[in-house]
Amino acid sequence: MKNTLLAILLLFLAQTGAWFQQFAQVRWVWFKEHPWFNAIVLGVPLSFLFIYGARYAYDVMGSAWSARLIQYTIGIVVMYILSSLLLGEGLTPKNIISLVLSFCIVLIQILWK
Repeated sequence: MKNTLLAILLLFLAQTGAWFQQFAQVRWVWFKEHPWFNAIVLGVPLSFLFIYGARYAYDVMGSAWSARLIQYTIGIVVMYILSSLLLGEGLTPKNIISLVLSFCIVLIQILWK
């Protein structure tokens, strides 16, 4: 259970950083004018978060597919949270259904042995 939580935490942090790499330029002009910051300063630490998050997820799940689906779902949740809070983008019915399905994917991957 400890490694499961560690994998989720690392992947959550990585996906959060990836959101800022991609969409901070939409919210703040400074990021748009300094893409090198996203590539160099954020890129290296985020790579390590993804590497170790994937490693722990694979160790726990025993499958690259399971680890990737958890990573994907965490990315969807992070996308929703940060896009809502920082970009003011609300949910459409299509996005609500996608979020529900994302949670179902995580539950299937964690609970189905």
